[in-house]
Amino acid sequence: MSSGDDIFAEPMLDTDEYLEKYMQQLIKLDKQGLLPDLTETLRYKVYSIQGSGISAHKSIVLSTNDEQFVSVELGIDTIKGRRHIYPVTRKIDKDLKPEMEYLGVIEATGEDLIAKAIAVMKHFGRYFMFGNNCHDFCDRYLEAIGLKEAQTVTDADKVGISAIIASIIPGLFAFKR
Repeated sequence: MSSGDDIFAEPMLDTDEYLEKYMQQLIKLDKQGLLPDLTETLRYKVYSIQGSGISAHKSIVLSTNDEQFVSVELGIDTIKGRRHIYPVTRKIDKDLKPEMEYLGVIEATGEDLIAKAIAVMKHFGRYFMFGNNCHDFCDRYLEAIGLKEAQTVTDADKVGISAIIASIIPGLFAFKR
């Protein structure tokens, strides 16, 4: 959901109109038979999947049956000329399972998982590709659903990333001018 142009984005807009796009994604997935009964407490296997390369996008992937997979991820959209983060849920092809990292199992309702994704997104703040990004969203979401031990960006990683960012930022601002 992120491209090279997605260095910065404003926080999620907290309006029903803005969340309608997310609700439409969920309705579409439900019509395709990809969502379980969202009111029933079920066992969800939790995975992560990441693209390749520097600043590769990362998503959380959920499944109740290891046949159908949906993502929970941070997206970026332009609204009235300004870039904002928003929640995204989409189908993940089961052929990608070998690329997924298994993180654990939780018991929850789909409604609760959706509400937690929105809550994490609402409190996420500004997106910055090199510091408050999709990896951080995944870690916060994992903590919200009870899998804090599965977080993938450690404090040591953040220190290393901060050093890299410190050397990159001056070039980014020079490039933007």
